[in-house]
Amino acid sequence: MQVQHTLLLVTTTVVLVGARDVAFTDCDSRIPVKSVSVIPCHVTPCELTRGDATTFRIQFQADETTGSLSRAEVYAVVGGVAVPFALDVPEICGNVHPDCPLQAGLWYTYKKYVYIPSTHSQVSRYGLVLVFVNKYAHNSVLMT
Repeated sequence: MQVQHTLLLVTTTVVLVGARDVAFTDCDSRIPVKSVSVIPCHVTPCELTRGDATTFRIQFQADETTGSLSRAEVYAVVGGVAVPFALDVPEICGNVHPDCPLQAGLWYTYKKYVYIPSTHSQVSRYGLVLVFVNKYAHNSVLMT
């Protein structure tokens, strides 16, 4: 068994209300990702505002039956440095539909509300990295 990571990077620049699918590049992933959406976002690249919240929606296909062991980690990339965001509930179960356990071959939507602390450095452009981790496989996707 291997460890699974799905890595997603969002670059940011414009705040508007709405949802938008954002472009992403598969980085040697084993789990197919169908789409990634950022809410709010009308125009890409999206801007994430300090002191506000963003919702990420990721549609993916489970490659193996994984039970409920998966969790997510979020990092801002500011000036090339990964700064961790604390997630209220890091387990993906409870934020994925259909519900856990994940079953091989089924498509799932992971939806996570992330608060951007007002204490984070203000920069005009930065990235957000979302990492899915479980004990079964390794995957990476770069959002642009």
